[in-house]
Amino acid sequence: MKTVYNKTKVKSWIKKAHKHHSLAHGHGYTTDGYVILVDEPHMHPTILEVYGTLTPECRYTAEQFQRLINLPDEPIEVIDSHLELILDPKCRLRIFYDPKTGKELTIDCVYFELFDNPEFYGFYTNDRMTQLWITYNNEVVGVVAPYRLQDQLSHVSFKAVNAE
Repeated sequence: MKTVYNKTKVKSWIKKAHKHHSLAHGHGYTTDGYVILVDEPHMHPTILEVYGTLTPECRYTAEQFQRLINLPDEPIEVIDSHLELILDPKCRLRIFYDPKTGKELTIDCVYFELFDNPEFYGFYTNDRMTQLWITYNNEVVGVVAPYRLQDQLSHVSFKAVNAE
């Protein structure tokens, strides 16, 4: 099976999240509270390195992960604009938008860069735009919490496309 994640960046992310005590691994998922990734075999050497075991105690239940990883009943497909908003040198945001309404959704580029070949992925949100689901071959492989902006994107707008 081809990996859907960038191995080098995922390894670095796991180590950094573990160092900050935000990493949780178990039930087939890995998270730092802002992103959930479906576990892949290439993650295991790093998980083993940071925890000393492949089965650390997970503070989340399998049901909690499953509830978060499931697409909503009526997912809204969003488009990657290929644009980034740089708030400061350490904060780069990737901008997505709903083509039907023009509403924007931003995520931290650190999480976007965990995925290899993003042109092969589908991106979905719910009606409140509280999560970004990332799919590959019609399966959810990751969920990212959006970055909330105040008026930093007021100078950018996306045109809604009427599908008739």
